[in-house]
Amino acid sequence: MFQTRLTKLLGFYGLLTSLVFLVACVPMFEGMGPGSSQVPVAASSEADKAYDRGDYRAAAAGYKRLVESEPAGPRRETLLGMYGLSSERAGNYLQAATAYQTLIAEFPSGEYSRTVRLRIPDLYILANRPAEAVSLAEGMYASETVPASKAALKLSEGRAQYLQGKFRDALISFILALGGSGQREAARAGLEASMLRLSESELTEVQRQYGQNYPGPEASWFLAAQAAQAGNLALFTERVDYFKRYFGSHPWGPRLEAIRIDPKSPEAKAPGTDYDPMPVLASVGAPRGPGTPALGSMGGLRGQAVIGALLPLSDPQSSRFSQDILAGLRMATAHLSPRVTIEAMDSGTDASTVVRLVSEAAARPEVLALVGPLTSREALAAAQTAQASGIPLITISQRLGITTGRPLVFRVFLTPKHQAEAVARYAVRELGLRDLGVLYPADSYGQAMHGFFLAEAQRLGARVAATDSYDPAQRNYADPVNRLSGGRSVRRASTSYQASVGFQALFVPDTAASIAQILPLMAYNDVTRMVYLGSSIWLTPDLAKNSGRYLKGAVIPDAFNNLSKRRVAIAFGEAFTKASGRNADQFAAYGYDAGVALSAAFAAGAGSRTELVNALLAIKPFEGVTGPFGFGPDGDYQVEPLMVTVDGTSFELLSEPSQYR
Repeated sequence: MFQTRLTKLLGFYGLLTSLVFLVACVPMFEGMGPGSSQVPVAASSEADKAYDRGDYRAAAAGYKRLVESEPAGPRRETLLGMYGLSSERAGNYLQAATAYQTLIAEFPSGEYSRTVRLRIPDLYILANRPAEAVSLAEGMYASETVPASKAALKLSEGRAQYLQGKFRDALISFILALGGSGQREAARAGLEASMLRLSESELTEVQRQYGQNYPGPEASWFLAAQAAQAGNLALFTERVDYFKRYFGSHPWGPRLEAIRIDPKSPEAKAPGTDYDPMPVLASVGAPRGPGTPALGSMGGLRGQAVIGALLPLSDPQSSRFSQDILAGLRMATAHLSPRVTIEAMDSGTDASTVVRLVSEAAARPEVLALVGPLTSREALAAAQTAQASGIPLITISQRLGITTGRPLVFRVFLTPKHQAEAVARYAVRELGLRDLGVLYPADSYGQAMHGFFLAEAQRLGARVAATDSYDPAQRNYADPVNRLSGGRSVRRASTSYQASVGFQALFVPDTAASIAQILPLMAYNDVTRMVYLGSSIWLTPDLAKNSGRYLKGAVIPDAFNNLSKRRVAIAFGEAFTKASGRNADQFAAYGYDAGVALSAAFAAGAGSRTELVNALLAIKPFEGVTGPFGFGPDGDYQVEPLMVTVDGTSFELLSEPSQYR
């Protein structure tokens, strides 16, 4: 036993693993000297045995009991370490982090404090809380004096920033992490994955700043690859020549030749394409499935609590969506049981029924919040009644202004307004475009979308250089297209000619059917290389299949999509399909994320309606399957949504969702 435990010291986490040996030796010292432990030897032995056989959940429970029973015992440092390590290997990362933080607070100069201290930010990453990981790593870095430890903290910070979609910040952190010899390769992997996802202007800045020093040559390589991806052969050739001239011996050189021959070949694959820091971080502990922030003790709750799912479950037109929301909500809150239960409340399609149900729920002290409903009229009735009755409501509705002036009402839904503003931000911030155009249907929807897009573009300093509209009933797209394009087609055989139109991207907030007619007209008028900006109603298979040649580089927002490579989204999709036999859709994701927000509020200590509201507003972000989201001061949903583009005849992932900026 002694030798087996000592060999573990050679592993990645050897210092802390040696705690097992110390715990095993405790029986020798039982009863020796003042303050000796009164905990039965059997209790410690059972926890040790559970750890040795790999039953880490049972081991964590055993060590927790020992920690609680020895608030000042001589073995407390060892037991806290084992409690944290067992929790980590059981996949309860927040519980592990809490144990380690307690260990550091109580034994700041202890044998294990430095080892576990550097692990804490990674545990928050594994718990899908990258924002908190960044904050912790930054705070620890400021007081750290050992260079290798500083580098390790920057590596953790870079990984967390990468998972947030903050690739420029991540790149800087990974560069600072290169100073630690033990994690240099990990830092390089993260750095190169971050560069893969930088904009052209950001890569150019890196290229200028570092020149021939790493990662300057790599930035030059990615700039060439971007030109190839954009289909700009002349620029690609120019950048390849530059790379060869100054970095001819670079090992990435052959990949550029592979890109020239066949961009889709395995040899042309860009470095960082498959980067995912989570499996490396989880290698010490057990794999984690889809989950929410750990509940901890739920110390704020006083007795049983109920969350009401107020949904039109019996309505034939929306029952499927309602069932998906309910299933997602239950998945996200399953770990709260039995202290918190989800109670289905059938709202039907009658606003008076909604008013009655909300009023009845508000009169029950154990009902802490409601989720739903769906349709516009019923959602408004629920919001008005919830506010008047004093019960928090998370609505799954796109009705405009539903949270405004109602401090108890929140929303989880990617509305048309959110989408119009998000594509404007993406065009300006990520693509660096300053001159935009809008072509919209002259109905209330199109006019509203035009207004949302225009206001956000102007707020960011961009210019809407051209605007036109059409009567959606007449479907006469030719006249506005002629006005926008100049109507002077030269009818060239080549599709690479681009007429000068005065704008770099065109926002068209209409259905896929309308887009399919507008795009060929634009191409006929020599607008062949336009960046089109759309909304989620574009996402139909026929549009990609029939109009894909016009949509290369398009920017289309979506709430939830199986194209996402985010670990939490993949795990949720797999778990939902396994449980229901159906693919998860946006409504299942909305239900799940409403549950994520409520779970996090309980974990933060909320035990009343007022505390729940305060926690929902304070926590940012919630690591949901629709992205890292939060609630604004008015309770509205805030996220930078997942973006989709078109490549050939299929939709492809353009960018993962990120925290609202």
